[in-house]
Amino acid sequence: MLQQSFETSGAVAVTHTVGPEKVSVLALLDWDHLPHEFCRSDQKFRVSLLAGQDCDRALEILVQLSKAPDILIVDEDFFGSPEAAADACTQIRRFQPHIHIIAIESEMWEGESVLASFGLCHEILPAKCGQRAILGKLETLN
Repeated sequence: MLQQSFETSGAVAVTHTVGPEKVSVLALLDWDHLPHEFCRSDQKFRVSLLAGQDCDRALEILVQLSKAPDILIVDEDFFGSPEAAADACTQIRRFQPHIHIIAIESEMWEGESVLASFGLCHEILPAKCGQRAILGKLETLN
């Protein structure tokens, strides 16, 4: 039993995670919610979703994050057009040069990736690739 009192007014809370730190993933996708397949506790990554209604604030939100994500998934149609996505990824590269970008091809330009042609992404997935393809790609990167 604890018999001594401690002064806690100057104490600082320290967080500690058990086990290895998970890879941080930010998905810029026009989904309503994050599917449960992306939220399992046994995965080596933690996925956050920035939905389409926030596309105007996406860069601002990325800059304000206290820790940049390790991986960024960008749908080329998220910002309205593949060219706008390329512009956004160019800006992201300026302040987060080490971020790993996975692009999902535009549905308008299927079979052709603007982000890949400008060398702005590390990986490319086809348009309408589905949740399983994205999940599979994340699992192969870890």
